[in-house]
Amino acid sequence: MLNPATAVAALGALTLAGCAAAPQATARTMTAMAERAADAPRACFRVSAIRAQKIVDRNTVLFRTSVGPQDVFRLTMRNACLTTSASDPLVLIPSGGSDTVCDRMDLDVRVASPIGSTPCLVQEVHKLTPAEVAALGPGERP
Repeated sequence: MLNPATAVAALGALTLAGCAAAPQATARTMTAMAERAADAPRACFRVSAIRAQKIVDRNTVLFRTSVGPQDVFRLTMRNACLTTSASDPLVLIPSGGSDTVCDRMDLDVRVASPIGSTPCLVQEVHKLTPAEVAALGPGERP
């Protein structure tokens, strides 16, 4: 049987060992996630290459770019800022000194109106696959 002092020391050693192992496991997990993200193809478009847009609903807009007829990108907003009114155009302001958009932080989207503009919080930028583009109905395509 362990005396109480030995038991406390053993428990403390196990606790410290667990704490020391946790950052290493977290670092391995973060490294694995970064490697997977690096392996995923990064789909980007240029704001200057947008040829058409279609506001699907208050959270979603589709853009067709000049890269190809099948190159359609979906931007999903967090704050239901979009309106289907044709009189309220979207204002797209690239961030970071380039008009290339690859990530949600690369573009500031606003809905212009006669009394100002409403900011949109971009949640996701996604390039549609050829199957997703084909699944769009004629009235849903940009």
